[in-house]
Amino acid sequence: MRALYVDIPEELIRARRRQGIDSFDEMWEGELHMAPLPSWRHQRIDWDLVYFFRSHWENLQEGLGCSHVGVKFPGTPEVDVAGQSVPRSFRGPDLVFLLRGHEARVQEGWLVGPPDALIEIRSPGDETYEKFPFYFDLGVPELIVIHRDTKAVEIYTHGPNEFERQVPAPDGSVISKVLDTVFRTTAENPGGDPVLFLRRGLHPEREGRA
Repeated sequence: MRALYVDIPEELIRARRRQGIDSFDEMWEGELHMAPLPSWRHQRIDWDLVYFFRSHWENLQEGLGCSHVGVKFPGTPEVDVAGQSVPRSFRGPDLVFLLRGHEARVQEGWLVGPPDALIEIRSPGDETYEKFPFYFDLGVPELIVIHRDTKAVEIYTHGPNEFERQVPAPDGSVISKVLDTVFRTTAENPGGDPVLFLRRGLHPEREGRA
């Protein structure tokens, strides 16, 4: 359920900070968006993706990945939020990826400028699609959306005016060109949950699932 505070009480912000439940909050052009902690299912997908890309992408020296890091524009001004200085506008994707040579974009714990690719795990009712204009203006070349409950995958590339969605192959698979990875979701496994299979394009022996 979404809720809107016209003015968020500072004590609420400080209480969330003390309890460590503000890790997924974001600032949207000076407005604080307070996100709930991710569910077990959401975090399991995140965990599996981190393992796959660390083992089969980063360990091959193709780049660097990180989960839940703040992404902002260069030169973003700081604002005071309940006694803490934070960027006036930033987003926190589930996973970001930098190709080799772009490591300098990591500055003081932030990713300043566009990642080469990012993943958003979409939970029902969240603001994944509302983040698209920020990512587009930032210049993100490739954006991957994975739906938490169905594990369906959508891949978008930066077009002239907006993100353009990739048309899936006949078997339903989609390919990340930046990450050289094929994503394919099956309807159900014997336990009843969908399974997301991942496979490197140039290294087909490197496979995983989420």
